[in-house]
Amino acid sequence: MAFSTEASLKGFNRQFKVSSECKPYTLRDNGFVETSGGNYLYKRPLDSTHRAGLVLKVTVNQKINQLKISTVTANGLQAVNVEKLANNEMVIEKINFIFDGFVDRNVLVEV
Repeated sequence: MAFSTEASLKGFNRQFKVSSECKPYTLRDNGFVETSGGNYLYKRPLDSTHRAGLVLKVTVNQKINQLKISTVTANGLQAVNVEKLANNEMVIEKINFIFDGFVDRNVLVEV
């Protein structure tokens, strides 16, 4: 999955882009970790009943102008569409809560 200026999760109707006010310290203050390639990665396990576990990943490039968003299995090998999971209400609520926090803290902007 390549970086793009706007991104969303599979099955979600919310689109996001990186806020123009976002700085490296903003990302670090909000749980992002700098990778060896210079990008910023937010990785949060989502408690669910999915057999392989679920992880929300938000990656912002080193220029802080593009991003990619995905939900993957715990080992990171397979993308998961949370909209198609059974009993997914709690997972969707958690994801929306995380993204609302990013918008409130000027990390992301909803498009």
